[in-house]
Amino acid sequence: MIIEIEGIDGVGKTTQCRLLNHWFERQGQRSIIVKDLESTQLGRQIKSILTADTPITKEAELFAFLCCKAHLFSEIIGPEVAKGANIICDRGVGSLLSYFEDANFDTEFLNRLVKTVCPASFAPTTVLLDLDPGEAMSRNVAKPTHSRFDNLGAAFFQRQRKIFLRLATENNWLVIDANQTIDEIHQSIADKLSRK
Repeated sequence: MIIEIEGIDGVGKTTQCRLLNHWFERQGQRSIIVKDLESTQLGRQIKSILTADTPITKEAELFAFLCCKAHLFSEIIGPEVAKGANIICDRGVGSLLSYFEDANFDTEFLNRLVKTVCPASFAPTTVLLDLDPGEAMSRNVAKPTHSRFDNLGAAFFQRQRKIFLRLATENNWLVIDANQTIDEIHQSIADKLSRK
């Protein structure tokens, strides 16, 4: 199973990925957590470029993210799925689509690019942690480090949340109220995944 945990910055994606990983382990199932920009050497190199102060066009940014995603599939996700592991993605396709839709890229164009870099068999279960952007931003302040992606502002996160909710409706994502406690959110995710 491939599970993508989605949501705007500050909703608790990383925490829920970690709890879900432990949940699989308690059931005797192998699982790993992956992030496009952190789980491979190439991803980390590209992240250093994307988070630097050097200006970069949105077109270059888009293809850098796609490169990371394609490499992550070939290097980690594909081989691990073949071994029977569960893959937990800290962000996924939804983050790419919502970010670049907000940058005025055509939705169909973006979907074609995603299908180009993702295997035909790619069919993740996507979990959207939904939270008011104001609350999410207040939580985000506590992060030890911030990149330019963390500082895109309230208006951006409001727009991104709307795109996420539309994608959730169109693609039958699991939507979780992230106003709950950490344990309640985890239990909601585990219950929904158990039913799937």
